Amino acid sequence: ATGDTVGYSITNEIYDSFGEADVIVTFDGDSAAERGERFLTDDFLEALSTEFADDPEIDGVTGVLNEVLPVLNPEARLVEADATLIGVDPQSVDAFEGLRSLDGDLIAGSSLGGFRVYLSEELAEAIDAGPGDGVEVYYDGEPTTFEVIGIVQNTSITESQGRGGLVASLDVVREVTGLEGKLSVIIVSITGGVRDTLDRNDAVADRVEDFIAANPESQAEIFFTKKEAVELAELIGSIFVTFFLIFGLFAIASGILLIFMIFVMLAAERRSEMGMARAVGMQRLHLTESFLAEGMAYNLGSAAVGALLGLGVAFLLVLSLAQIFSDALGFGITFNFNWQGFLVAYSLGVVLTFATVAFSSFRIANLNIVRAIRDLPEPQPLRGADRSIGGLFRSALGALWMIGWIVVLVVSGYFTILLTVLSIVGVFGNLPLILEAIFGGAALMAVGALMFFGARTVRRGQFLGMEGWRNWLIWALWVAVFNVVAAGVWLLQLSRDWAGRHRNAGGWAVIMLLIGVTFVWLSGWGIDALSAFQGQAFSYTGGFTLAVLAVAMLLVYFGVNERLSFTVAGLGLVWYWILPLPFSLFLELESVVGGDLDPIDGILRLLGLPRPGHIEGNIEMFFVSGIAITAAAVLVIILNAELALAPVRWLGGLLGGIAPAIKTAIAYPVASKFRTGMTLAMFGLVVFSLVVMATLNSNFTQAFLSDEASGGFDVAVDVNPNNRVPDLRQALRSAGYEPDATIGGAGRLVSAFPEVRRSDDPDGDDGYATYHLAGMNDEFIDLQRFPIEHRAVGYESDEAIWEALRTDPTVAVVDASRLVEPTDFGGDPNEPGNFFLGVTDHDVRHTPWDPIPLTFREPASGQTIELRIIGVLEPQVTAVIPSFFAIFTRAATVQEGFEGGEFESYFVVTAEATDEAAIETARDIESTLLELGVQANSIDKLIDDQASTSRSFQYLFEGFMGLGLIVGIAALGVIAFRTVVERRQQIGMLRAIGYSRRLVALSYFLESSFIALAGIAIGITLGLAISYNLLASPEFTGGTEIDFQVPWARLAVVLVVAYGASALMTLLPARAASRVAVAEALRYE
Repeated sequence: ATGDTVGYSITNEIYDSFGEADVIVTFDGDSAAERGERFLTDDFLEALSTEFADDPEIDGVTGVLNEVLPVLNPEARLVEADATLIGVDPQSVDAFEGLRSLDGDLIAGSSLGGFRVYLSEELAEAIDAGPGDGVEVYYDGEPTTFEVIGIVQNTSITESQGRGGLVASLDVVREVTGLEGKLSVIIVSITGGVRDTLDRNDAVADRVEDFIAANPESQAEIFFTKKEAVELAELIGSIFVTFFLIFGLFAIASGILLIFMIFVMLAAERRSEMGMARAVGMQRLHLTESFLAEGMAYNLGSAAVGALLGLGVAFLLVLSLAQIFSDALGFGITFNFNWQGFLVAYSLGVVLTFATVAFSSFRIANLNIVRAIRDLPEPQPLRGADRSIGGLFRSALGALWMIGWIVVLVVSGYFTILLTVLSIVGVFGNLPLILEAIFGGAALMAVGALMFFGARTVRRGQFLGMEGWRNWLIWALWVAVFNVVAAGVWLLQLSRDWAGRHRNAGGWAVIMLLIGVTFVWLSGWGIDALSAFQGQAFSYTGGFTLAVLAVAMLLVYFGVNERLSFTVAGLGLVWYWILPLPFSLFLELESVVGGDLDPIDGILRLLGLPRPGHIEGNIEMFFVSGIAITAAAVLVIILNAELALAPVRWLGGLLGGIAPAIKTAIAYPVASKFRTGMTLAMFGLVVFSLVVMATLNSNFTQAFLSDEASGGFDVAVDVNPNNRVPDLRQALRSAGYEPDATIGGAGRLVSAFPEVRRSDDPDGDDGYATYHLAGMNDEFIDLQRFPIEHRAVGYESDEAIWEALRTDPTVAVVDASRLVEPTDFGGDPNEPGNFFLGVTDHDVRHTPWDPIPLTFREPASGQTIELRIIGVLEPQVTAVIPSFFAIFTRAATVQEGFEGGEFESYFVVTAEATDEAAIETARDIESTLLELGVQANSIDKLIDDQASTSRSFQYLFEGFMGLGLIVGIAALGVIAFRTVVERRQQIGMLRAIGYSRRLVALSYFLESSFIALAGIAIGITLGLAISYNLLASPEFTGGTEIDFQVPWARLAVVLVVAYGASALMTLLPARAASRVAVAEALRYE
């Protein structure tokens, strides 16, 4: 529902903003044209309108002229520096319904005339203006007064690029700006309403594209379509779903463990009854079916409750998101969910629970009748009776028999649903997905039942004894219907008894080993047919983990001590997953990427064998690492927990009367290793995820929103391109403000946006892409405190870099984003229009590099200049100030090569180095240069605002992940309540030998505390270790050097909440245990 809400809200905003506009045509930014000529023309608009005048799918074409100008309300003395003056054609704008009052009423374009304007809702609020007020627009420093005649809603007509706007007649806007015959955009409307044109959007856009191609002199391009905007909104919603799903996997995993543990406890309670039922003729299948039926009864109801509670949680998350979006982006979101998504979530919950219950039921049904009736302990499950290689081979075949059943079920289920859906589409056409799923599920159950009962009919005994043509006919028809699946099922039935006799843990260990080795091979070397695994860290590391555990199981199978085998394996896996720790605490390691500390690669390197290729991971490694390292740590702790009793023995005298309670509190969990291990895993998993998330968030916020993000400046001053300010100090003095009293320094940055490529780019002119070129004056260079991350050969220090920039007009430095290889959510470096240096952070970090030559071209004149990149800035420089995403060089270079630049920005150092002085200076500069539309902001305040927004998102995600703690706490409560019943006689004995009620209650409380604190300790320790490794890896941080800090305050909240809630869950069971009557407990059978 959260993803639905975000996607729906953004989509709804897009529909409201676009309105009737479906295709947006703008001037092609890559075209060669003088800066003042980068507009569309009336001639092109007329030709386009004529071309599509008779097109039944197009019902409107109009042109709009936009200019970003400062707008002042002289009465309120409020200004909006980045407002947009929008000129519309009163005759054609009505077709787009772009002018609507705040009540939603349509306003005729004919009401526009003279110097009369409508204000968008956003702009009216910003400058506190309303109908009847006069507002001033400044173009090239000259004011023009307009009368406000109304306030209109924000639409594609009344706002531009998120800015509020003034809507005036097109002729008037051209008169003010001098742009006669010019248009900024042309808007095309498709016949129909606002929301029902997406299916025709591509076709219309293609025809417009063809017309543009046929008229290259127009230098136009399709900038965006409504369909693209809607698809982008849906993508953003799916990204939120992905993030919440990944973060919620830990809670899902904990829930699966809890369900499994509950059924194990049910089986332990009913063990004798199940043994007697088996003794009187009940088969294993019957036991499995009974537990499965019981589990599904719980499943269907609890899944519904869980889905409804999920909606409630989603509603609370949306309330938080709405506040964050409103404060940070000025964008509101509204809670929304669809029944289809709700039913999918419910069905997934049911399926996951069913799979867990089915596995648990199968495991429970495989019991020994005698041991169950007499309540004798089960033998060591991993130790093989036949320890020969032949016995292990037969055991592996027995395990493969089970896998064969799974393959048959999956294959038959897939083809059944596929054929059913295809049949439905063929007969009824496309139906809603939910109906297709219902029909497919019904068909799957029917086919499954037929296949199952058919398999039972033709199994070995009945097949050999079949008599009469009817039985043979039924068997032949069954084989004919199910074909290959039938043959597979039949063979599996024939070999069922043999597989059941030989299948044991040794066989499963062999299967695990084969799967693990296969995953490692596929990801490190691989084959083209399974290229999805190649280079994937999850299969490489996951396969290695499976292989190590399988080897430990095999060692136990052949007689090695279980504790020794799994302790070594567990410690080895913990070491593997936290590499390069502990070495990086004592050694200076430059890189852990590319297999430098990979044990597999190290062994192969020593043996001279082919080494694996490049391995990469993504967000899924967060979950994979958590599962693997927590499982390994729990194995080590649960098999060696007896060691915790040693300090109690040594300190027995000091502990006094509570020593017996402590001993029993540790001894009972140690005795129930499986149950305790499951609970530790639940707690550890969730706490691990919370610790990693909190630590990464805290450190990234500290690194990217620290003082280095300011670049050494206090105030950022942005100047409107239409009202240039060549000298900030002179402009302030002309307006009556003395800058020397408050301004200690003011660096000037002149910006241009030329085309740029590497000079050695083999694509030549086709390799050009637009990027920001920023020219620094000497004062800027003197004031800046930009840290340099990478330096070219010949430049040994940051000082050498900046001195070269001061004296050499042919050198430049670049922000770190041009080194980063784009991810799936970013751009393709090979796509036209994206400029990248062609080298990665890893390349320039580990290999000496010469200055990188770049060629810059002025699009209009074709004039080029050459610059050499001699340094790369650290990533945190661009964390707050967008202007710092640039290639930096001398200001004179930009002014001489690119017509004086397009606009300038100033970065001020205040005379008094305090936050208050920065805020006051920014306010003075902005109010003094109000008419020029200058915007000034305290950089420290920008950093604080961004950090506040970042923390809000962090707390939201951490709170969502913290819901998983409920599972661990519930597990402790289940165990605590159950143990009171299980140990009733033992409680009576303890009371009989002298334990007081208080001591019994304390023992139970300490037992739960031992489990909870151990799980919390596992999560915190491993989470901090993984976080440290990630933050110490330049590849993960993008080259940013982060001073690792533990967010103790956040972790303390996790610890207190987790332990406090678990303690509360054990109070009632502990109290119940203390009140057990001694005589009744000892008589209990």
